[in-house]
Amino acid sequence: MPRQTEERSVALIGAGPRGTSFLERLLAALEHGTNAVRVPRLRILVIDPAPHGPGRVWNPRQSPLYLMNTPASFPTAAPAGATQARLPASSVSRSFAQWRHEHEAEETATSVRADGFEPPVLRGIDHGGTDTDYPTRAAYGQYLSWLHTEVCAALERQPGITVEHLGAEVTALRRAEPGYELTLGHNHDNPDDDAAEPASGDRLRADQVVLALGHIPAGLNESGEHFIEVAEQLGLHYQPPAIPTEVDYYSLPAGENVLVRGMGLNFFDLMIQASVGRGGVFHEHADRPAGQRLEYLATGDEPHLVAGSRRGTPYRAKSTALTESPGFAPVGITLHHFNDEAVAEAERRHDLLDFSAHLWPLIQRDVLRTYYRTLVQLAPELFEAGFDAALEELLADTHLGEAVLQTRGQRLLRELAPDVLWFDIRSLGRPFGGLTFESAEQYQQHMSAYLEDDAATSAAGVRSPVKMAIGALHLARMQLKALISQGRVSQSSQISEIEGWFESLVEGLASGPPLQRIEELAALTRAGVVEFLGPEPIFDVDRETGFYTAESPAVAAPAYQARWLLEAMMPANRVQLSRSPLVAGLLRSGLARPRELVDASGAPRAGKGFDVTTVPHRLIPMDRPEPGEIYVLGLQLSSVQWGTAIAAEAGGDVDSSARSLADADAAARAILIGPGGAATGSPAQD
Repeated sequence: MPRQTEERSVALIGAGPRGTSFLERLLAALEHGTNAVRVPRLRILVIDPAPHGPGRVWNPRQSPLYLMNTPASFPTAAPAGATQARLPASSVSRSFAQWRHEHEAEETATSVRADGFEPPVLRGIDHGGTDTDYPTRAAYGQYLSWLHTEVCAALERQPGITVEHLGAEVTALRRAEPGYELTLGHNHDNPDDDAAEPASGDRLRADQVVLALGHIPAGLNESGEHFIEVAEQLGLHYQPPAIPTEVDYYSLPAGENVLVRGMGLNFFDLMIQASVGRGGVFHEHADRPAGQRLEYLATGDEPHLVAGSRRGTPYRAKSTALTESPGFAPVGITLHHFNDEAVAEAERRHDLLDFSAHLWPLIQRDVLRTYYRTLVQLAPELFEAGFDAALEELLADTHLGEAVLQTRGQRLLRELAPDVLWFDIRSLGRPFGGLTFESAEQYQQHMSAYLEDDAATSAAGVRSPVKMAIGALHLARMQLKALISQGRVSQSSQISEIEGWFESLVEGLASGPPLQRIEELAALTRAGVVEFLGPEPIFDVDRETGFYTAESPAVAAPAYQARWLLEAMMPANRVQLSRSPLVAGLLRSGLARPRELVDASGAPRAGKGFDVTTVPHRLIPMDRPEPGEIYVLGLQLSSVQWGTAIAAEAGGDVDSSARSLADADAAARAILIGPGGAATGSPAQD
């Protein structure tokens, strides 16, 4: 019999998806015999004021109007499919889709058909909906609750393992001898949770700590602080960035202007709560073309949303081609230029990868190749013989810069496809760039046409060259994420190029909502419930009239005025802006520090996330040379990982789309080895 060591205590701070994945990986390591000679006796303290498993974002009690942003086949909090080749599954490991199929007869949740439409009134659809639908976030929360419960029960069946649930916020963390001391606060978020509620100010000791914090409160920028001050002085209403489940949309006044800054994913939550959430319904006309299939029947209780974003448009809808593919990219897309061989060759020649010089040219070529190959298949009559070969030859010349490539590409089209335009993926991210509009009405007309076109191309799936090109861009993003996580991309290009312009481009094109949301938005626009400001909107205040104002320099129209201004976005994911007492205290005490990046000028710049070691990621303290035993998972790794995926991809690559599971697995194995066992981790290299 393997001998058991002395008992150690592990504090898991945060019991949402990342914390649940950590526990599942810990269970898998125990079940598969990790550390078989020395079996630890662990007291695991799971601490979170929100429901354990789903956390705040995925609370099963939230509105059924909120949809996931991925098909049901995508998300998982435990290894599934091909991922299990690298991360062996535990006895309870299930993806969301697997769980749904196993629980078809249980309480139902609302879903959306894969083609993007749902009849006008909310209706219950069982968990056994197809893997291609877009389920509710509440349904995913039910899955996370189930997984968390099953994992904890299985852990407690392991010899020497105990799991204690505490419904509390950790407000402070400091070194103790030995280990760490945690200070707890009250559970105000979830008083009905089954977790025990300790007294405020209680202190616990732990040998090791895992931070799986997820979204945390953040301070506002100068603009936000100003709008709060104005609201107090003039009796106006300002809603700062927040998790949608924590916004009181019911307080928005019926019939009044509500200025909205941001048209990303949070905007669609606002849009549906301000319409269907007020009793309105969508009537479907199945015989109409995509983009015109829904008619909104208003109640008169809706606020008038006046929305703006820098590009002037909302995120583009996801293509229905995504639901036809086993991976989260349209079927049939491969990266011919941005592949492992090309990246390795660039590294051999240049040592460190620069995004603009070495990676974007490869990505752009794959986008162009995908676009024109799709268009040739759909409309071969537009192209002269030899176009395919000539295009491949042009794209194969990697010495051509972006401007020269465009010039030669346009020349090729004039010669062999005179009726075909050059496809510029960058301009797709600023569709109204350089245009001006003579009135607000004219801009609304352009936006209606834009939304209808976006819906039509999304509905076309693999028959849309534009959406297939965006699919190639998304696939390249997943590869780029892996390179950044491996420390292979220069810091300066991450700051000036990836964060500077590429991130917003790919987010706006490839991270949008399901098609249904664009159909609904088009209908709300026709009904006058939603109006658009225009590109590069300016949000301000007019003290003379006592209102917030908003206008676009590209639209010749008077400024909109309103008593309400709402930020349709999440709190900033930057540790130095955090208003979490725990995170602020870690930075103040020196237990943690923000990761320092160096920009193109050589100047140091604080990154968004903590400074951490390589995997398993541990906090690098300010006041000591060696890292301690505080492990980090999730959003606060944003200085060494790019992007904040809502979940791992079922069957995904552990270096990219299933990275969160690999991080959790590494932390779990290090925890089992014990303090000092992860000493091989070193500060992440750039």
